[in-house]
Amino acid sequence: MNSESVLHFFMFFGAVFSVIIALGQLVQKKNVTINKIYAFSFFGLGIWLFQISMYSSGLFDSTWVGYYFCIISIPIIFLVPPLMVMRYTWIISSFFDLKKIYYIVFMPSILSLIYIIIPLFKQGITCGMSCFPGLPILSDKFYELSLYDKGLYILFIIPNIYLITFMTPNLITMAYVWNKKNWNTVPGVSRMGYIFAWSIVISNIVCVYGAFVSMKIVQWAVIMANTAMTGVYLVTQRHPDYNKLLKSEAMKARYERSRIKGLDVKEIIQRLYEIMEEEKAFADEELSLPDLAKELNISTHQLSEILNEHIQKNFNTFVNEFRVKEAQKLLLEEPDRSVLSIGVAVGFNSNTTFCTVFSKMTGMSPKQYRKEHGKK
Repeated sequence: MNSESVLHFFMFFGAVFSVIIALGQLVQKKNVTINKIYAFSFFGLGIWLFQISMYSSGLFDSTWVGYYFCIISIPIIFLVPPLMVMRYTWIISSFFDLKKIYYIVFMPSILSLIYIIIPLFKQGITCGMSCFPGLPILSDKFYELSLYDKGLYILFIIPNIYLITFMTPNLITMAYVWNKKNWNTVPGVSRMGYIFAWSIVISNIVCVYGAFVSMKIVQWAVIMANTAMTGVYLVTQRHPDYNKLLKSEAMKARYERSRIKGLDVKEIIQRLYEIMEEEKAFADEELSLPDLAKELNISTHQLSEILNEHIQKNFNTFVNEFRVKEAQKLLLEEPDRSVLSIGVAVGFNSNTTFCTVFSKMTGMSPKQYRKEHGKK
């Protein structure tokens, strides 16, 4: 087996493997919408890789089977880039609803179908196998093709250009995973996924370049795409919730950029603890997130971001911890004071709430705490 045969084997292997990945996604127990989009995009990718492999390898030169497969598959291939862009848009956006039907996704596919069937209805326009084997656009033979066949060949590379154009902004948005500040907190699987996604984009850039210069370059672009696809498969096997994990990390990036960029978070946290410990703001039973944010001169969303991401507690937990800590102190320092009075003093609006929260945080009721830790 010579090197050319090995190259062709791996080219067509990727196409078949892509379809297998698609089937694997469809039979998952948690067959959510994102998995279906993932599956359909990989199924289309398999057909796409098979098409590129056919016209770039020369194995199907001057055969009607190869010609018609490449032509008929075009509308399916035109669905792949929009589906992949939808997937990554879902990952980086909290507003993108996968359950909505985005009809614009189907427009490129429909337009390509219309172009393909033009010869059936328009006299004087014919198509043939003159564009096979695949010809670089800059080659002399390409300019000998009929106008229709030239358009057909250009149609082959439009999905590549579409994917490059719309995937790149999404991946730039996800550049958070390479921020050194977050290197220890972002899971390795997210970084691997990011590398594979960029590999797919780069392989499409190489493919477009090869379409102009040399089919040999197109073949190596297919190998690049196959390698990236294999990597994605291995990652998804180890991490079934791969898509949700990427979305989680992207949301952290978006939230951080949009909420607390430019703020001195360290100083705000220091001031926050001063308000709680020294000014005892927690003692106000009507204390709310907006009130505390106003005191810190930041927005409610910014305070929520700081609490969740930097202190890693929500507002209620954060405030109640101070209330319980103060209650523990008063229970021991004022043994004759009623539990109800202490609960109200530290900011709880009812004895039931006080006892419930106190028990949850300390593992015992206020009375038990006083009994076990009081002076004997």
